[in-house]
Amino acid sequence: MEITEWFKTKQSPFCEIDPYNPNNTVEGYISRDATAYYGALLILKINGKDVSPQLIMGTPKMHYPFDERADGTRKYYFPFTTKRMVKTIDVYEKLDGTNILYYKYTDGKNTFWTCKTRLRPFVGSSRFGDFKTMWDEVSIPYLFDIKVLATKFNCNLSFELYGSRNPHLIMYDIPLDIALLFGVTNQGNIITLKHMDVNESSIPYVKLLYSIDRDYVWNYEEQKKTLQSGLKKEEDSYYTGMEGHVWYINSHQDKWLQYKCKPDTIEAIHFAAGAGINKNIILATCWNALENTSELTVDFIKELLNEEFDKHTVETAHYAIPGCIDIVMGELVFRDKVLNEYKNLGMDINLDKAGVMRGISTRFDKKDMRKVYNRIVSFG
Repeated sequence: MEITEWFKTKQSPFCEIDPYNPNNTVEGYISRDATAYYGALLILKINGKDVSPQLIMGTPKMHYPFDERADGTRKYYFPFTTKRMVKTIDVYEKLDGTNILYYKYTDGKNTFWTCKTRLRPFVGSSRFGDFKTMWDEVSIPYLFDIKVLATKFNCNLSFELYGSRNPHLIMYDIPLDIALLFGVTNQGNIITLKHMDVNESSIPYVKLLYSIDRDYVWNYEEQKKTLQSGLKKEEDSYYTGMEGHVWYINSHQDKWLQYKCKPDTIEAIHFAAGAGINKNIILATCWNALENTSELTVDFIKELLNEEFDKHTVETAHYAIPGCIDIVMGELVFRDKVLNEYKNLGMDINLDKAGVMRGISTRFDKKDMRKVYNRIVSFG
């Protein structure tokens, strides 16, 4: 099926104002296919006028490099087939935040630069998180270099917006930051940081940890053990440590393939091996959903779960979803209350920790004061 027809018949339409180019109303389709087309856009109209179809490739859906067998053992994909033998594997840190894609489109005369979250055509704000404001706050010092880099390699740039002010599963000491992950062309080809001269720019980026050219399965399992040993359970459902690694596999076809490697604890939250969908999986899905919707609903969470699980498995989790939504919403309400009360005090916890905690203690239950302190610190 021709790509334009595939988008029109199988993907979701959108019509939105570009917040970075507010004179532009952009129309087209966005893909939720859990493949290389995950989050991809097909732009067909700008300000009501037809334009040549523009395919905007985004951050692809990353998978694990194995299948689970019925007996619980794993069948690994690499070293693949003869035509796709591994040349090398570059391993980068996997950050736990909101993915932001910096990309361009055209009306045939002018080129416009903008950015988007995974399942939205543009980055935006909702009652769950002001992702646009957060992105603008930390990206402004680097925008010139970002545009230069994207232009030089004629690609879209994939970033992670992460930190304690944008919580997911991993708690970070830093309040908020961005890191460049990789480039992706509109033909779907991944460009790794090693090939993008990132050292010559000011842009923050994830570091290359090391490269592998042999013993792939053994190295993968050893990395999982190391990641697990560095993971620590904190309050509620948060952890400190590293969410995982991303393996960039270069094949003899000179294509880069991405696979994720996570510690057992985090993997168990994001990946169920035939054991159904547990509470942690649903909670993680709820947190990830916040960047893509203005309202958390059972149907939307089920739609996201369907990307990873069969419909029967998702339906068995139906009655657990509302409780998980309530937990996430409760945390958001609690966080907003702490921020408001802290601001009303007019004090700085970095200058007078005891005074702040004494002043705010009358607004919260004693049992919640550790959480209150952690939330205040996370505001930076």
